[in-house]
Amino acid sequence: MILSQILIFFVSIIFISLSVSGFGRIIDLDIKKNFFLDIFLGFIIISFIITFLHFFLKIDLLISFLIFIFGILAFLLKKNINFINLFQTRSIFFLVIIFFFIPIFISQKYHEDFGYYHLPYALSFIEEKIIFGFANIDKSYVYNSIWLNLYSIFFLSDKNFNFLTLPSFLIFLSVILFSIHQIISKDKKLVSDYFLLIILFYFILKFTRISEFGVDLPAAIFCILTFYYFLKFSEIDLIDEKKEYFFLVSIFSIFSILIKFSTIPLVFLPTFLYIKYFKYLSLDIFRLRFFFIYSLLIVFLIQQFIYTGCLFFPSNFSCLDVSWFSEENINLSKQLELINKGYFSLAKDIYTPEEYLKNLNWLSFWFKRNLIEISEHIATASLPVLLFLFFQKKKIENKLILNEKIGIYFFLILGLLFWLNFSPVYRFAIHLFLILIFVLLIGPLTAKNFSKKIFLIFVMTFIFFNFSKNIIRLDKIENIFLGVLKIENKYLLNKKNINQLVKIYRPDIENNSINGWQGRLCWDIPFICSYNSLSVEKKNGYLIINKLKN
Repeated sequence: MILSQILIFFVSIIFISLSVSGFGRIIDLDIKKNFFLDIFLGFIIISFIITFLHFFLKIDLLISFLIFIFGILAFLLKKNINFINLFQTRSIFFLVIIFFFIPIFISQKYHEDFGYYHLPYALSFIEEKIIFGFANIDKSYVYNSIWLNLYSIFFLSDKNFNFLTLPSFLIFLSVILFSIHQIISKDKKLVSDYFLLIILFYFILKFTRISEFGVDLPAAIFCILTFYYFLKFSEIDLIDEKKEYFFLVSIFSIFSILIKFSTIPLVFLPTFLYIKYFKYLSLDIFRLRFFFIYSLLIVFLIQQFIYTGCLFFPSNFSCLDVSWFSEENINLSKQLELINKGYFSLAKDIYTPEEYLKNLNWLSFWFKRNLIEISEHIATASLPVLLFLFFQKKKIENKLILNEKIGIYFFLILGLLFWLNFSPVYRFAIHLFLILIFVLLIGPLTAKNFSKKIFLIFVMTFIFFNFSKNIIRLDKIENIFLGVLKIENKYLLNKKNINQLVKIYRPDIENNSINGWQGRLCWDIPFICSYNSLSVEKKNGYLIINKLKN
């Protein structure tokens, strides 16, 4: 039974990837594109479509079906299919790699935020069109990630959410295959190829569990793509090609910020290129394809305003005096800063919140708490590369250099300072640490000859390591199936809310004690699930939710 499910899942991955790629093909570029680049661009376009449609419609199964069908049609119309290519050695090699990663998706352990707000958020998309004051339901909705908007089209019938994590799994597969393709597709290696080598080894070795695939991973991937195309921009001399790479740097940086606001320093990279090459790029931002980026931003900001009453979180100046605006949402940023800096787990009995954040009092506590974790990640990213270097022969002549060093160094300093000041949790800075390791190791990497044979041996060894960890995990599980291990929480009506329009529920904590701390989360409790005191109105067919004072 499970073998037939895996086969169907394998075919589904292929067809969904073709559909997403079809959307990506809509964006024409005057450089050589590939299937995986189209997937990255396709996810951005689909995110825009879902976000826009949700202003007016529930995202039901029919809309999801039509989106995937349109993508397939776009792929077929934009691509002359040659079925002989499917039997080429490289295509078969990539299909084998996909197969080895499938165990990640089998009987997957949920990550800590899945039942907290990822699943409930996705349920809201299929239950209601956009809700004014949506952030008043729970503080986790105050700043939205556009990546979560994608989840709504991956529900199966009867609200089955086994495939809700599929977009994150697909983007992970895509960056793995993209990196391998870029590295082995040409004999002459560039600086950007060595950056992908570091990324590739780290991702295969580190992300072996779906529980590590929250919105931080897609954000990190689009940050990495931004920096990769920043390097590509610096490697070529043709102005026309530079303009194409500038567009990719711009769209990937903006999308990563919309996924995770903590990546906002990334906007420095396209800004740096625009200022330095203003003579060539000054009019480029007025081209039609850039208006898609502006439209994406506008649609997201409108969604953010409808959710919170503010265009930018947590900036008070962008908030308007609308009924669903809550001052508590603005104060949330300080709570998040305290959590990220380890106040509640380490120093709440020593300092007041205000004292903890003053004069870097938090730094020593944070350092003790995070040193081991950060060291482990740095080792995972650097040691495999050093081992790879050990098996390479030294070049007689090295002509590769790292261009745009000033921009790269300034970005690293800016990014790390921003991260350390506002959100010093390692997973928010995956891309920064990988770029730092790249900067430190690019000299030794370019000083050695690149052996494709040794590279492929390393890649397949690491993939087998990833595969083995999941096979060992599955050997300990009784129920083997494709999808997410579920928590079934019982629920009650939330008596703090009295209205005739909708029912508002909350988890039945007492009866959910068997589920541990997960028993306090909403999971797939019928929407709306909230602990807050809420009032609900309806105007012109839209729900408006206001938070009441307890």
